[in-house]
Amino acid sequence: MQISLKPICTTKDVLMYGSLRFSIRTKLFCGIVVPAAILMVVIYLDYVNLSALGRSADTILAKNYKSIEAAYRISQVLQSRQNLMAQALWGVEARDLSAGGDPEELTRLLNICRNNITEAGESQIISGIAQLRPGYERLFASFRQSLAAGATWPKDNFRTLFDLQGRLTVHLNRLIVINEQAMKRADQETRHLAERAKSYSISLLIIAIFFVLGFSLLISRSISKPLINLARGLAGVKKDGQEYPKFPVTSRDEIGFLTTEFNRLFERLREYDQSNLEILNAEKAKVRAAEQAKSRFIAELSHQLKTPMTSLSMSVGVLAKKIRGDLPEKYAQLLDTAQEDCSRLSALANELVDVSRMESMAEPRPKEKLDLEDMMRKCLKPLALQAEEKGVNLIIHIQPDLPKVSMDSFRFPWVITNLVGNALRFTPQGRRIVLEVARRADSIIFTCQDTGTGVDPKYLPHVFDRYAQFSEREAMGTIGLGLAIVKEIIEQHAGDISVSSEPNQGTTFTFWIPIQAGGGHEQGADS
Repeated sequence: MQISLKPICTTKDVLMYGSLRFSIRTKLFCGIVVPAAILMVVIYLDYVNLSALGRSADTILAKNYKSIEAAYRISQVLQSRQNLMAQALWGVEARDLSAGGDPEELTRLLNICRNNITEAGESQIISGIAQLRPGYERLFASFRQSLAAGATWPKDNFRTLFDLQGRLTVHLNRLIVINEQAMKRADQETRHLAERAKSYSISLLIIAIFFVLGFSLLISRSISKPLINLARGLAGVKKDGQEYPKFPVTSRDEIGFLTTEFNRLFERLREYDQSNLEILNAEKAKVRAAEQAKSRFIAELSHQLKTPMTSLSMSVGVLAKKIRGDLPEKYAQLLDTAQEDCSRLSALANELVDVSRMESMAEPRPKEKLDLEDMMRKCLKPLALQAEEKGVNLIIHIQPDLPKVSMDSFRFPWVITNLVGNALRFTPQGRRIVLEVARRADSIIFTCQDTGTGVDPKYLPHVFDRYAQFSEREAMGTIGLGLAIVKEIIEQHAGDISVSSEPNQGTTFTFWIPIQAGGGHEQGADS
């Protein structure tokens, strides 16, 4: 049988794959680039806002600070001049006549204040200082010349000069206060703007985070959902006899391409299954016919062997029992060998019967209401003769008045004959086998106890396995199917079996079946 599969991926498919729209690679790239771009925009906007805030605050604070600094330096010059005038007024000799400062410096400082006007009222104050300053400078120059010449300067002039200086000081203090208040307001406004900028940045960042999360969720769902649907569909392929599925192609990306290829693969598998269905059915029919022929051959062979082997074994046994003592030693040994070979051939015939039975176990059989005592007497009759010939005491105890039991009249006797037959096989001459049957509640309990060689405890967990081999079975040449068949028949009757054994003490098999068996179709005993 040859299988021809065309290439799944063609040149056309490769070209289509190369022109995928919005592929997974593009989705992943967007999933990384878009959040990064949004983050960069947020950072840039924060930078712009903070830079503008810083520049505006620096500009305001710088101008106010320059005005305050210039006003303080003018006040210091005026204070030094006032000290010089006080020394002269009180008759203290002045040590430094240049302490009054340079008028050019005062002009420069006043120009600084004039060039950094930022607040309302500053212009009027500076104009007032400019109006008072010429008269003040003339009087102070006159005072300095008089002091340098050692002459006495009139007290009225002192009064006028002190008055002008006081008025200038008042203007300077007002200028300082206005700029200090402006700096405080600027600081408060800056703080307020900083809070607004912070709130704006936090809000923008939160919006960006939610947008990024939503975008990422959208991208991840667009990738994961088709994959999950595809995986679930693949998990159910050919499950519970279903046909090969055909998945819908919902996108033109790598997942859509993969889905298309799966659909094409399933289509080819569907064609393959259809083309080979008749071949498989024909092969199955051939195998079934061969199995049936083999089963018929084994059944026929076992049947043809069992009857002559039973007669041959009984004949050899009678000869060995009647005339063995009258034969020469050489012929007696030949007779013993023949008896052993007959036993092995009988065991082989029994195993062939077991093989035939095992193959027939797959088909369920109807159950009937049977008289248990009558059934057991019939199936044990041949075994009772064998026990008598071997010199083994077979004891049967059946509780009287047992109800009829629902069982397979064809297979259940195999359980009894197999267990008792095994007991006979491994029980030496002069010992006994006890078979007891009793009712317990809604079940029938069977106990088969022998006083034979027993089973090694290490083999007990495996005695019901198919083809299990123990030393005793190997010596008898058997293949180990009998107990497996026994267990399977009992389980078909909804029962169970257990075993206990001690070497050289004997083995006990105990099993039970319900009076009303749960498996199989039940029919009357007369049907």
